Amino acid sequence: MIRIMLMKEKDIADAINLWEMQFDHYCRCNDFPDFISGGKKTIEKYLFKQIEEGNAIVAKKDDSIVGYMAWMYFDFHRERTAFLPIVGNASKSDSKNDIFHELYLTVSNKWIQDDRFNHLWMTYYDDIDLRERLYNLGFGSYVIDACRETAPQTLTSTSSYKITEATENDVDEVLAMENESEDNLLKSPVFLVREHWKRDDIIKLVNEEKIFIAWDNDYAIGMMSVNINQKHHFEHLTTTNSAGSLCAYIRPEYRGKGVGTDLLRSICEYCHINGKSFLHVSFETANPDAIRFWPKHFKPAIRSVRRTVNKDANIML
Repeated sequence: MIRIMLMKEKDIADAINLWEMQFDHYCRCNDFPDFISGGKKTIEKYLFKQIEEGNAIVAKKDDSIVGYMAWMYFDFHRERTAFLPIVGNASKSDSKNDIFHELYLTVSNKWIQDDRFNHLWMTYYDDIDLRERLYNLGFGSYVIDACRETAPQTLTSTSSYKITEATENDVDEVLAMENESEDNLLKSPVFLVREHWKRDDIIKLVNEEKIFIAWDNDYAIGMMSVNINQKHHFEHLTTTNSAGSLCAYIRPEYRGKGVGTDLLRSICEYCHINGKSFLHVSFETANPDAIRFWPKHFKPAIRSVRRTVNKDANIML
């Protein structure tokens, strides 16, 4: 018999042990950094905060913790949202689906009472059984987080286009491609509204991060940017020896010609030289260009799924 109750501070150690076992099973590989050794304090801090806010529960069986959920609230694309990050949920491997089902029955009821009809849940990409259970509950894939080692020799140069690091002299070209990218994402089937970047934003990005541009003679045909992580982050499981790819865009007439691979090779070389052994990327599963490109070069690790609940669901609660 599974009992659901509020998580207490004394439960944190057992909850993290469950999470470590889950991480080891799904993410312990050469393509993913070791988040646990330096990131455990980050998980503890997150769980402690959610306990204080009353946003954490545990599943117990015979007085042992067999699962937990710790969520956060925020507005996501103008929707009041409940969010379970990857460190915010774990269960014992046996009876995992049943444990998560009981936990979700409890949290989803609270979320609806709190007018949170948009539910986001980060799961491990290779957890096929949980994916099927969530699909039947009405969740669908939204974003994938993927990772790879930055060793550049694993990427073969496939085009003859020139790749350079962007400077302030290239800001107008970068801004033009960024605007094209935003317009492209607004179209079917992605329908993604992104915050509009201004020229000053690009100047700041050029000076603080790295943007690489691909050129056909004097015409900018694509770009890819990267940021260097300075600490462990509990959402994407990034570490101090990893970097994150911010965005990529190839002009339509140059796609399929190896431009993206060459830009990625430049990113990997830059990260490798700067002591960053891993590179992360997040991409929308509804983006057909992204779903074709990134999984060829990265190992999918985390899948974010999303469920929109009928807005009249709390009328009788």
